[in-house]
Amino acid sequence: MSDRMEDARSKKIIFVSSCLLNTNNKVKGLARYPGMCREVFDMLHKYDLGIMQMQCPETLYLGIQRWWATKNLYDNIGFRKHCRELAKQIADYMESYVQVGYKTVAVLSCDGSPTCGVTLTSWDENWGGCPAELSYNDALLEGEGVYIEELKQEIQERGLTVPPFYGLALDDETADMDNILSDFEDFIRRICEK
Repeated sequence: MSDRMEDARSKKIIFVSSCLLNTNNKVKGLARYPGMCREVFDMLHKYDLGIMQMQCPETLYLGIQRWWATKNLYDNIGFRKHCRELAKQIADYMESYVQVGYKTVAVLSCDGSPTCGVTLTSWDENWGGCPAELSYNDALLEGEGVYIEELKQEIQERGLTVPPFYGLALDDETADMDNILSDFEDFIRRICEK
């Protein structure tokens, strides 16, 4: 029986935003790849990381055909409560992994997102009311999305170690994909060396 107590698992997990595994959850017009960002997942496989997909707060709240929105439209009591409930589920997984000695190496999300941005989100007081032709890139600014804020707070309140958060700049149409992937691999290499 003792031969079966250990197996090939790495015991290293990365939590990933839903839209990186399934671009069909992105708001229409912002998908840069047809199904999943394969280069990202090839890299995660290369470093033997288990992938835990987080649910998409926006899709569950407003559906697939939602309008583009900036953080100021989502930054309200009802949406924050929705994000906190999803964050509790993810923190439950993280806590369960800690109990058996596994490591959450990072949370990977989509920068520029009003909900899942890590270092880049969006805000524009002109958004709201009747849909209008507005430039999403003009609304990008430094900051975290609503869900990322709630997830970090939930992790901290449980006394868990907050893993590194990383945002892929896939909502920034001007960002170069080769640079995005190169920077991401540098990040993954660093966290896996720890």
